[in-house]
Formats: sequence, C-alpha cells, structure tokens
Amino acid sequence: MIELAPHNLCTGCTSCANTCPHHAITMQADGEGFLYPAIDRNLCVECGLCTKRCPILLPEQQKNESSPKAFALWSYPDRTVSSSGGAFSAFARSVIKKGGRVWGAAFVGKLKCRHVESDSLDGLAALRGSKYVQSDLGSVFSLIKEELQQGIQVLFCGTPCQVAGLQAYLHKGYDNLLTLDLACHGVPSDAILQAYIKKLSVKKGINIDKFEFRRLNGWGKAPAVEIRGKLCPIYGIDDLYMRAFDRSALFRLSCYSCPYARIPRVGDCTIADFWGIGRHGKPFKQNVLKGVSLVLTNNKKGEEAISHLENVFMEQRTLEEALVENHNITSPSVQHPRRNLIIQAFLNPSKPLDEIAVEFDLIDNSLKGKVKELASKWHVFDVVKSVYNKYKSL
Repeated sequence: MIELAPHNLCTGCTSCANTCPHHAITMQADGEGFLYPAIDRNLCVECGLCTKRCPILLPEQQKNESSPKAFALWSYPDRTVSSSGGAFSAFARSVIKKGGRVWGAAFVGKLKCRHVESDSLDGLAALRGSKYVQSDLGSVFSLIKEELQQGIQVLFCGTPCQVAGLQAYLHKGYDNLLTLDLACHGVPSDAILQAYIKKLSVKKGINIDKFEFRRLNGWGKAPAVEIRGKLCPIYGIDDLYMRAFDRSALFRLSCYSCPYARIPRVGDCTIADFWGIGRHGKPFKQNVLKGVSLVLTNNKKGEEAISHLENVFMEQRTLEEALVENHNITSPSVQHPRRNLIIQAFLNPSKPLDEIAVEFDLIDNSLKGKVKELASKWHVFDVVKSVYNKYKSL
C-alpha cells in the first residue's frame, strides 16, 4: 500500500497530487486547516510515482553553492510598493520583458492566498507584498510544466518547500525556469488566517476585505486593514495573528524541522529582507528607510539572472552579514510550547482575540514592549535607523 510522507514532515507541496496520472490524490485540510494529500484507494493503482516525486521521501542531492554571493538590492520603480526592496519585482520585470510568465502568491476572493500567474507588469501588483500564510498551489505545477515544454520563460517564487516540490515534480532541469525561494519563518494555514480575520472584524465592527501584513511604502512590519477605503495600521491585540506568528505558534508541523532552512538553498536565488545591513559589517552608505532586499545567488543561473536586472541598485555584501539577522535562512523556527492550544484557540469561534492574548501571554506588556509599540506607531524607529545609518557611514 502506498504511504506518503509522514504527517509531521509533509510540507503540502502538492508534488504528489500533481504527479498522479489517475487523479487519485487530492489535497484536504486537517483539523488545523493545513492541506495534506489524501489517496482515493479506489482510484490508486499502486504505481508508486507519487512517492518517487516526493521531495521528503526522496530528497534530491543539492548542487547549489555552499557559499552563495550576497547582494543588497532594490528596484527603483518597485521599492515603495513592496515589503522591502522589490527584488521579486525586479526579477519578474526581467522575465516579463522576455515574454515570460511569473508565478507568485496573491490574495484572491475573500483574502484567499493562492499562487497565480502574471504575464504583464500590471499583474505584478497582486503578487507583491508579504503573505504570512501558506498559499494554495492547486494544479500550478502541472501548468508550469506545460509552459516550460512550450519554451516559455517561467519565474516561480515561493517558500523553499514549494520550490523543492516543483523541482521534484518536474524531475529534470529546464533552462527556461528561474526559481526564487523565500527566507521563510514558517506558514500558518488559511483556516487560521480566516478565523483571525473574522475575530478582528467582530472586534472592530467592520467587514475586512483588505489586509496587508506589512506596509509597502516603507520598511516596517505593522499590518494594516482597510477601513472606509483607507489602510489603517493595527497594533496590540488587533495584531494578535502576527504576534503569534513571531512567537512561532501558528506554523505547519513540518516547518519546525524544515529541511530547506539551510545552505545550500534550493532556489536559483534566495530573496529576503536585508535586516541589519550596515550594523554587522562594513558601513552601508545608503538610506534604508524605504527597504532593502537581500538576494543570494545560489548557482550560475541565479548569478546570470541578477546580472541582467535593470533599473536596480545593487551592492555585493558578505554572506556573514546577510545571515546575522536572517536566522531562518540557515535554521528552522523553534516550536512554541503551546502551539497546538494556540491554534485551536484561534480556530475556536467563541474565543475573542482579547481572551486568546491573555490566556497565552502573546502581547508584550512590559515597559520595553510598550515603548517599542509607541515607537512603531510614531515612526521613531525610522528616525533612529536613519540617524544610526548616517553615523555608521561616516
């Protein structure tokens, strides 16, 4: 009998479901809302192809660089409409300019996160910005394979496990495929996000149709909701989802033993925020307030791709500096001891955000915590970072 990856290790990458020629595998949500493959034994013919394309059961030998080059980068046209420096948009522009297609995560419908495709610059808007939730891949891998076989240039951007899943599904290299893996902390399920949005809607007395995990017009973390047509930052208990996220309390079980949180990385390039740039190495004589992307070029294809980017600022930095404040590039998040209970509390429709915050002590009410929140509200951190950066560049 076919046995897929163990529940605690399965990443939900969909390689097995896309691979099955008999459509015997579907992705179904478990009690926490995470998607896992389920086999219809009436359709399964025990061919074993699904297990041969599982990146967990049969991991591919990693041939990428053990010491990738690190770059600070931003895209001039995209920096102020992106979570950090707009590195994704810079690569996407390059691919679209060649007549290619770009796949990335976007919110569709009622804040449902799915991987979608764009072949135009206008379509990139939906793909920009951080989405701290696992995206639904559906049949994306099979669609990408069709495009690659037609000779279309394709860019795929996703979490490292999604990139590994695509590579396992394709089972061969394609010169016309470029992959970007994200520096990923871990992923909550769509069900957890939807439950949080519903609780927040009740608390604020509004219907929330738009939610941004991070501001796009500057480098910061404050989420925002749309109220009467205006995006308003949220703090404290309203921001409980991200507070729990930062405490590693909402992630898929496999995230805590992620085999891709390491170097060598799986993608042709890795993209992230260049947190701490200039604080742990040579001075960085640029204004960082609008965001700075980190790009690691993990192989020759990645190096070639970054060399063809247009209208970008780019400066090579050391790998050591890049890793100081990007821990998840080299190690998985540590599971919160009450992770299971916290997830069930979010999913419980009768538990309001205030009650969850108190029960699990997810809000830092110390003097230091309150000062940090006030500083974030009044953008004091921006001023301090600007002054510090100028001092370091002297």
